[in-house]
Amino acid sequence: MKLVIFGCGNIANRIAKSCALVKEIDLLGFASKDIEKAREYAEKYNCREYGNYEYFLNSDVDAVYIATYNPSHYELIKTCLEHHKNVICEKPMLSSLKDNEEMFELARKNDVLLMEALKSVFLPLDIKIKEMIKDKVVGETQEVYASFMRAGHHGEDHWINTLPTGGALKDLGSYCIGTMNFLLDKEPVLLYKKSDETENRADTTAYVELDYDGITGKASVSNLLDGDTTLVVKGSKGMIRADNFWKTGKGYYEIDGERFEIDEECISDFYYELKHFADLVDQGIKESPIMSKKSSDNILKITE
Repeated sequence: MKLVIFGCGNIANRIAKSCALVKEIDLLGFASKDIEKAREYAEKYNCREYGNYEYFLNSDVDAVYIATYNPSHYELIKTCLEHHKNVICEKPMLSSLKDNEEMFELARKNDVLLMEALKSVFLPLDIKIKEMIKDKVVGETQEVYASFMRAGHHGEDHWINTLPTGGALKDLGSYCIGTMNFLLDKEPVLLYKKSDETENRADTTAYVELDYDGITGKASVSNLLDGDTTLVVKGSKGMIRADNFWKTGKGYYEIDGERFEIDEECISDFYYELKHFADLVDQGIKESPIMSKKSSDNILKITE
């Protein structure tokens, strides 16, 4: 699969390093409004810079990874799909159910793949935890808690503070809610939400409580306050815990006070989503069975 990365921020650097580990991916280059940055990245990864998006769109490249800032996602996704390019886009891919419906319909119309890049649900660790929940290793699941509270360095005018595309719940909450949805394999129902969002400013901190057909889900997110970055599953016989659950292979579980380590493969945090996406493109599959339209919808039902 011939791939170009849109955007040349720090995350594009991490994506490119993981692309080198996926034999199915041929990273051809970077496209950016900042031609010098694109050239710098192209030299670093021995590929080429696409000085503007139009040049890429008129090439024979198969797919694009959109790693630009959130407010730009909608227009870039639309343009790529209209040019018959397969798209994987960083979370949060879109900001509303309406936009999600429109873009997945456009992907179907143009016979290409669209997938949200929620890397946590592709990690062997989280797949293992899902199996443990199904097998009732720690008993009947009673509650799942996911948190991503990490103070950032955003100024007052940073896009993360703007409505409707910004906010901690949309950005960091995607990991928490998307991972809980994946683990429990159920649609969430919002019971409670508290945030510091105002009419003029997106939230910096938010808390939600969800119902998964009798199982409680709780999420805490913040780009202002430092705190936990943790996934915890509480069962009738014990608990499962993984810190930094979106980028690790390590965790543990406890039953009757006895602790057991979990140590799953983690080649890199982006490797597994990239491998999945490349396999789908190579096989001509137009919707991911893991991060489907419904999966993205079920996140947006809470974060929108």
